[in-house]
Amino acid sequence: MKQSWLQRRWPAIRAQGLLRFVLLRGVLMWGGLMTLAVYAMLLLTARRQGLQLDAAWPLVPLFCIPAGVFWSLLGWYWNDYLFRKLGFDKSDPHP
Repeated sequence: MKQSWLQRRWPAIRAQGLLRFVLLRGVLMWGGLMTLAVYAMLLLTARRQGLQLDAAWPLVPLFCIPAGVFWSLLGWYWNDYLFRKLGFDKSDPHP
């Protein structure tokens, strides 16, 4: 029987800890990439429509980075809940 992603990968990710998960997947991946994507959209909008969006630039990371932290915390606790609920933690020494 083929193992699910949660059963295969979550124990290793979980063993590295919550802080690493939040920093890598929340701040860098989600928050950082979303910041770059919004910057690109602002730049395109400003160029195509001739708008002055200078005031928006500093606000972008102020919204995207915390959103990434929130999203990663939600992902962490949801994955851990499912991992335990499905009984995959029986052989896992991690408390």
